[in-house]
Amino acid sequence: MLGLLAFMSLSLGASSYACGLLPLSFTFSKSYLDRLSALGTGLLLGAALGVIIPEGIEAVARPNTPTFPTSKIALSLLFGFTFMLVIEQLILPYSHAAHGDLGLHGARVTTREAPSHIEFDAELGDLEHNEGPPAGYSQSDVQAHSLPSESAGSVARAFPLTFGLFVHGLTDGLALGVSFLTTDAPGGGSSKLSFIVFLALLIHKAPTSFALTTSLMATSLPRAKCRKHLAAFSTSTPIGAIASYLLFSFLGSNDTAWTGIALLVSGGTFLYVATVLQPVSDPNAAGEVRPATRVLFIALGMFVPFVMSAVLGHGH
Repeated sequence: MLGLLAFMSLSLGASSYACGLLPLSFTFSKSYLDRLSALGTGLLLGAALGVIIPEGIEAVARPNTPTFPTSKIALSLLFGFTFMLVIEQLILPYSHAAHGDLGLHGARVTTREAPSHIEFDAELGDLEHNEGPPAGYSQSDVQAHSLPSESAGSVARAFPLTFGLFVHGLTDGLALGVSFLTTDAPGGGSSKLSFIVFLALLIHKAPTSFALTTSLMATSLPRAKCRKHLAAFSTSTPIGAIASYLLFSFLGSNDTAWTGIALLVSGGTFLYVATVLQPVSDPNAAGEVRPATRVLFIALGMFVPFVMSAVLGHGH
């Protein structure tokens, strides 16, 4: 199992890095990015509500047959949701007002109003509302894909972006790591859950990496430094996945209650990302995509994990 986990983790890291390099070389349609982001939001919701949380509830309830552990289930979900809330609002408060023009909720750049505002997992196509190149760049810089020289200000603004998304990537890794514990647990049997979580993260992280690089470019960070920041972010999910798997295995993978709690905590983090950091009901999120189209892609993403779970079969 550890070998398969390492392979999936490395695949996520490599795909994140590759997607993050694309803004340095290509221009993408805004509508394409909007649809990809909507699909990623739906996959996170579907993985959390349709697969991870039900699996977590079953794992927690199995050793507590006489009394259904309602409080344990609720507290686990609340802890995961609150953990992301604390990280985003309190652990990284300085990033909301770095140099007065950049705030960190993640990797969305909103350019409809000045000053710019950077948010987690938002609609990345908003960048195309700019009439000119990103701040700190001349048109020739963009065309030649060469970035201006590094300054102390650009580094100070780039660090909160990368660090915030690094923490976010660790929580993504938690979901993938603990999903493998269901296979190790008695009666586990299949890697259905692991594959579904992997697919959801794969599609979710592509626009996030894309936006991170674009945001770093907007801070006037040199291209070489952008690649280093992107590489650091790309390692976060593999680190989180392998570390969480080893940690909960050490605590006792034979105890399905631990596995269930970990799944529920990760489900809570998924819900926070998909509903708060990347709000489903954001009226400005559709961009060039019609609201009905965005709803269709979100709904499609939501039901994909459930359908895959049914097709692959329940592993118990």
